[in-house]
This record gives sequence, C-alpha cells and structure tokens, in this order.
Amino acid sequence: MLRNSLYAMLLAFLLILLPEARAQVPVIGAGGILNGASYALEGLPNSGIAQGSIFIVFGTNMGPAQLIQVSSFPLPTSGGLAGTSISVTVNGVTTNAIMLYTSAGQVATVLPSNIPVGTGTLTLTYNGLTSSPAPITVVESAGGIFTLNQAGFGPAVLQNFNSQADQPFNKINEGDLTGDFSTS
Repeated sequence: MLRNSLYAMLLAFLLILLPEARAQVPVIGAGGILNGASYALEGLPNSGIAQGSIFIVFGTNMGPAQLIQVSSFPLPTSGGLAGTSISVTVNGVTTNAIMLYTSAGQVATVLPSNIPVGTGTLTLTYNGLTSSPAPITVVESAGGIFTLNQAGFGPAVLQNFNSQADQPFNKINEGDLTGDFSTS
C-alpha cells in the first residue's frame, strides 16, 4: 500500500516538473485556417486556400512559446519546424505543408501546388502530438494582398525591386490624401 502511494506521488511530481509530461494536444481554432494575405473568413470571397499560397493557422499549443521562423533554404516540409508540422489531405492525396514560422498560437505555411482542389482536412503535429482534423477548402486561386499592418486590411505592401540592395516599399506621401504613391 505504501509502495503504491509512493509511486502515485512520484508520478504526480514528474507530471508537474517535466514539460514533456505536461504537453497538451494542439488545437486548431474554429475557422482558424485563413488566407495569409487577406485573412478572409470562411464563407467570404477568396476564403479558400489557393494551391501554392501562404496560409495561416490559428489555435493553441501549436508550437513553441516564442515564434520561430525559417532561416535558410530549403524550407522545411515533412520534418517541420521546431517540432511543428502540418499535413493536408484532399481527395485522398496527403501532402506536408511548407513551414514558414511557428508559435504556440499561430503557424504560417505554404500549401504545395500539387495538392488537388477540393475540400479536405488539415492536421497539425507539435512535438509528436497531433490535432483533431480541421476542414480546409483548397482552390485554384484566391486573391489577397499583404498589408502593412499584417492583419489583412489597410495599406497594401507594394515593393519595388531596383537592385539587391535597393528594394523600397511604396507608400502614401504624408499629408497627401489623393492616393498618389511614391517610392521611399
């Protein structure tokens, strides 16, 4: 009897101290799979995820507490990034998304271009624990413009490429409400 109590106390102690023992299953938020440029909500125009596009997954327990982004090529697929990987299945075809960054509440990836168009499921795995499948709609194209505030609305991010060392963003001149743009 004393032996069983000691084992129970030891187990409780390990669960408190070991982060791996306290790991929680990743959860993809309802409506948490969004076009990376527009953040168009499900059911709105361009809300599907286009083949070859960047998309964002919102949820909990999906990655490390601090954001980690890719720092070199090739971009990670099946191996994931910092313990996070995403798998998408549409029409019986399963592929791994190409990771861009990961954090506990948000992950960014590129949907491979060879995934078929249609409805399917997405699962996210973090440190060996896999989320429940979440619905995803893959489309051929879905418009979206990246914005300066990175929230899917407001002034667009438009960039010029003059040279490797000169890549200015277009912006509205201060005090000019006519919409004339200049580079700076």
